[in-house]
Amino acid sequence: MPILHIPKQLHAYCGGQDSIELEGEFISELLAGLAAQFPELGSRVLDASGALVPHLVVIHNDVVLRTSEVAEARVSADDELRIFTAASGG
Repeated sequence: MPILHIPKQLHAYCGGQDSIELEGEFISELLAGLAAQFPELGSRVLDASGALVPHLVVIHNDVVLRTSEVAEARVSADDELRIFTAASGG
């Protein structure tokens, strides 16, 4: 099963876990499953429509995905995903 690594600042919302195995064929399915399993975490990761919140970035096997790519990105059983807060500046 794909593994989602959770950033330290979000551990409190998933029982202190630093990684979670999730089922699904697409990253969007994994994130929906995460939100169902851990609603407090889900509300910090997904918006009301089920899309990734704008200030987060998903890294899929060391490739940073654009927000628009997350919904349609497929995963394999041995994939690793990470969630990070997007860095921005001005």
